[in-house]
Amino acid sequence: MGKLIEWYKEVANNLMKTGLRKYSEQNSLYNLVLNMKMDFSFKENEEARNCAMKICRYNHMMAAQMAGKTGDEKFEELYWKILLIEAQNHQVDSGLLYLEKNRIPSERFYEPRREVFLKHGIIQSLQDLMDDKLDIFCLSVPPGCGKSTLEDFFLSLVGGWFPNDFNLSSAHSSILTRSLYDGVLEIINDPVEYTWHEIFPDVKLQGTNAKETTVNMERNGRFKTWTFRSIDGSLTGATRCNRFLTADDLVSGIEEALNKNRLDTLWTKVVNDLRSRRLEGCKEFYIATRWSVHDPIGRLQQLYEGNPRARFIAVPALTDDNKSNFLFTTNGFSEKYFIDAKESMDEISFNCLYQQKPVEREGLLFPPESLQRFFFNEEDVPPGCTDQYIIAPNREADAIWAVCDTKDKGTDFESLPIAYQYGDKFFIPDVVFDDNTDYGVLDEKTANILIRHNPHMIRFESNNAGNRVAYNVQKIINGKCRAEIDPVFTSANKETKILVNSNYIKKHFYFLHPSQYKPKSDYGLFMENVTTYTTKAKVLHDDGPDSLAMMAEYVAVPEHRKTMIMSSPI
Repeated sequence: MGKLIEWYKEVANNLMKTGLRKYSEQNSLYNLVLNMKMDFSFKENEEARNCAMKICRYNHMMAAQMAGKTGDEKFEELYWKILLIEAQNHQVDSGLLYLEKNRIPSERFYEPRREVFLKHGIIQSLQDLMDDKLDIFCLSVPPGCGKSTLEDFFLSLVGGWFPNDFNLSSAHSSILTRSLYDGVLEIINDPVEYTWHEIFPDVKLQGTNAKETTVNMERNGRFKTWTFRSIDGSLTGATRCNRFLTADDLVSGIEEALNKNRLDTLWTKVVNDLRSRRLEGCKEFYIATRWSVHDPIGRLQQLYEGNPRARFIAVPALTDDNKSNFLFTTNGFSEKYFIDAKESMDEISFNCLYQQKPVEREGLLFPPESLQRFFFNEEDVPPGCTDQYIIAPNREADAIWAVCDTKDKGTDFESLPIAYQYGDKFFIPDVVFDDNTDYGVLDEKTANILIRHNPHMIRFESNNAGNRVAYNVQKIINGKCRAEIDPVFTSANKETKILVNSNYIKKHFYFLHPSQYKPKSDYGLFMENVTTYTTKAKVLHDDGPDSLAMMAEYVAVPEHRKTMIMSSPI
């Protein structure tokens, strides 16, 4: 079988060396792929299918080129025939093009937008989902740029490629999910406008349910090919998804985006009600306006930071020099259009809707890209890592520091970073970041990190409950740690302290690369708390940034002496 594939590759290479300027040469290459299809099952033989698709891509490009040069209809006809083979074999770009083959060019959705979608990596990302190179793709573009229609087109192809699998699509409202349902059905049921049945001649529509907004192909199982359900709709028992989970604008608008508690509730629904529907291997495709760093896409970015199998693309309406990113060949958006929108809207709404800048983004004090990262060893660096980083020195540290912003009550976190000093660089390999209300357990955890790292200097905030924590932890570490805890009362304004120390933190502190910790670990929660701290809104928890500011002040002036009032001896 392998020898046969090599033979096909050799024949294809010889044909392509001719330049493929003649119709006979292109037609021979097309027939070669047809013969490959007869000799191999593309569905089962991935190597053969990949080889055939590479041949097709080059051939259809040359057919289109010669059709444009010569005006000969034979080349155009061949172009569409090659595209059909690709569309039937999981090629997203070709499938989207072929779906509208019979439409008037000026009325097509995809072709006028194709160049822009390709330029920004949108179509390649969908293809990477299909080819199992990605697990999650999140897309943010301005309203009216076709993201929901693209989802309909893509879902219709997925259902044709995998009619016996099941997919789940959600949105913030039943009106929007109904629109997605109607859109997929229109593509399947309109043979004049769309060529869906030409691409999938053997796939039959088994049934639809407008009340439940489900569409089913071929088999009549419990779970349908497509289920469309709003995030507030009941999903329990409704479906599972083993192929695709998609979500379109889960945040209802700016009112919800500005309410952190509502966003927290929404994320709970996404995790417990939506993502829990996935079966192993299910891919995820999210489309949304970027309202907030705490919206679902923002949470996913924090959760999968540094993961090469998750991709996040946000394309603003205007570039930095006010050029439009969405000049489609038909019904495009000019610079003037977006600038007019900017002048007629408040800044927050325009930045969210059009520029894909979350409401807090402008006020983020420690955006992830501003922080310096490190690995312990070169061997820890993931293959293909392009992030800026350094390797921690392989020698004894000049000093080891610890500070603790102690948990007071309620939902506060106890935040204790450890810093290893090498010259003017401070590496933070470990933290406690915990809101546990079992104070005995929390004290043990705090003591254990000190015993583990054995710092030279330890400082605890002594405000409110701080003295109690310092006293209890000191009892545990006595004889096990070389330093004693230095409790310090802090009277400085927290926001001011964090702000004035932020530049020092960004210049001198080094944090683990995201690939080196789990998002839900203490370190992961600590980094999420630090990187989402904003100066533009009231922050519920600032324990992570506050402990870093404490550390910055401590390493600058480590000595602390109690002030005593005495009578003058004179």
